[in-house]
Amino acid sequence: MSDGSTPRPAEDAHEKLDRDELLTRLRDVTDQRDKLLSQFEAMALQVDESVREIDDAQLDAQHNAQQAHDSARRAEAEAARAEDLVRQLDEERRRRDELAAEFDRFRDTAAHRIEEDPWGLLWAALAQILHDAVAWLRAKLPPDSALLPWFDRTVEGAKTAFRLAVKAMAAFFDWAKPHALAIWARLRAEAARLMGGSQSGPR
Repeated sequence: MSDGSTPRPAEDAHEKLDRDELLTRLRDVTDQRDKLLSQFEAMALQVDESVREIDDAQLDAQHNAQQAHDSARRAEAEAARAEDLVRQLDEERRRRDELAAEFDRFRDTAAHRIEEDPWGLLWAALAQILHDAVAWLRAKLPPDSALLPWFDRTVEGAKTAFRLAVKAMAAFFDWAKPHALAIWARLRAEAARLMGGSQSGPR
């Protein structure tokens, strides 16, 4: 038998050492791989958390920006409404002052009007009352109301009818005044005659 077919203990020990060393290195590499995978998973979780935080921050920023925009629009609308209310208040004050001035003029006219024309004073008072009522009603309608043209036409027609009625009453008064004075004079003369006759009669 030859010596080459019999394994040598030294070679067997060397091969066993190489195999153990390879297994040890393989376990080390596997451990390093697992550590790296764990680190990568932790980093991925951190990245996902950071992305969610950034998304939430962006959503919050967009929401806050929308709220700020809405607040600014509401503030502009409130400012415009306040300006409109101030304008309406100024308009009401102007109309009130105009009515007060008109009333003062009417009062001065009435104070200086002669007492022999009571009908004229009455018609002037009625005209002033109607004018103030119409002005007050028209002031209650909005400037852009569709009723304004109809209201103005109605008022103009009423003014025309009123002026015609005043002219008719004045003409009737002018016609009736001399007749009434003549009748009154005859009544006074007849009463004086009767009174005189009764005093000169038999006792």
